[in-house]
Amino acid sequence: MTTAAEALTRASSFLEEAGREGRIAEVLLLHHTGWSRARLLAEKRAELPVEIVELLWSDVQRAADGMPVQHLTGEETFYGRTFSVNRHVLIPRPETEEVVQYLLERLPENASVLDVGTGSGILAVTIKKERPDVSVTAVDISRNALETAAANAAALEADVTFLESDLLDVPIRSGSRFDAVISNPPYVPETDRLSMAEHVTSHEPELALFAGEDGLELYRRLCGQLPCVLRRPGLVVFEIGWNQGDSVAALLQKAFTSAQVDVVRDINQNERIAAAAVPLRG
Repeated sequence: MTTAAEALTRASSFLEEAGREGRIAEVLLLHHTGWSRARLLAEKRAELPVEIVELLWSDVQRAADGMPVQHLTGEETFYGRTFSVNRHVLIPRPETEEVVQYLLERLPENASVLDVGTGSGILAVTIKKERPDVSVTAVDISRNALETAAANAAALEADVTFLESDLLDVPIRSGSRFDAVISNPPYVPETDRLSMAEHVTSHEPELALFAGEDGLELYRRLCGQLPCVLRRPGLVVFEIGWNQGDSVAALLQKAFTSAQVDVVRDINQNERIAAAAVPLRG
């Protein structure tokens, strides 16, 4: 028999030798045992059932080959809530929590919000859970992503409307208007593909990552459409790449000439948010 401590040590060492983070072993062990970290610390000498050891080792080998641990466990935590994730959606990043926080701090009461390119639904669901007074609509071009987002909304009891749409096409056709628009669109330049980590390019959806040669293709399209759906006064909040602040700010300023446009850095001092506060007139 194998104790929890022995299994963890072996798995961590194997992952580190493969160039992966050893901590993944603990995540997988907790996932397969259903234990909390406190229980693992208290019962590290407990013997594990053979089937648990076999499942753990199978997933450790897959993680060593580059599969994201979130795809092995099927979940990721965002803003204190657990979301289901899979190969059809981008894995939530901690920095994106700052984008949500920026919007939440500026939303008026009973506002209507549109989340563009919702993916797993993390933005839309989090906004609705944090601000129940707000109405939230979310769009995505991927039907598989929308199914994942709807499942997350149902599991977390968030009343969000989901629509299949290529960016703002459907809201524009329906004549819908919103007080705020938030989006974490694909923004990775095609030129960065070869330098990106294998576990990202091989396992996360290309549709959610790459956006033309300079990474700005989706921002250009969105900024061309936004005046058709944004109420005045209104707010636009984009997540951006670390060096895209000036470029995206210029696109927002061109779309809304009277807007107050800001670029905000995240906790790591990387450019993370480009936002436009659009006045009532002007």
